[in-house]
Amino acid sequence: MTPPVLHDADPSATPSAHAATARGAVLLVGAAVLLLLVEIGGVDFYWVPLLLGVTYLLAAAAGRSTGPLWAPGWVLGAVGLTDALWFHALRPADSFELTQLTLLAAGTGAVLAVAMTAVGVRVSTMSLALAVLLTGAFNVAEAKAVPYVADNIWLYAALLAAWGLYELVVARYPRNRSALDG
Repeated sequence: MTPPVLHDADPSATPSAHAATARGAVLLVGAAVLLLLVEIGGVDFYWVPLLLGVTYLLAAAAGRSTGPLWAPGWVLGAVGLTDALWFHALRPADSFELTQLTLLAAGTGAVLAVAMTAVGVRVSTMSLALAVLLTGAFNVAEAKAVPYVADNIWLYAALLAAWGLYELVVARYPRNRSALDG
């Protein structure tokens, strides 16, 4: 028996329209829920990464183990849980300890994504690398208060909605699927 490995996407393989539709629907609902919770519900912004991670995991589950959402779901979910627990305890954002914990969380999320290959789930290597890269980039943008990014729930909801719409287009026109999808 060979050890589980990450799989790069097979560009010739087209997922079922049902899986793409399910993922798209969950992502669109997730975007709406995110806006409702933070804009109207008063949920603190530091919960956003965890909510995004959970949304990606739910969308991946709805797509029945296809698509590139498992890796970002696990990475962002682990980092988001770390951030939520840290900031909920009213700890300082500029702490070296938070940096170390965030790196540990990203690694834990990556290990969880790779571990899913043991049960036959395809995990794209590019999806995993981009999940870590983009999580770090958005964390830096938030920490440096980059205009239009920092504390902008509309940006994160729009990105979720855009991915959801992309999935719905893929469901309708499967040949437009990119090489990033698995």
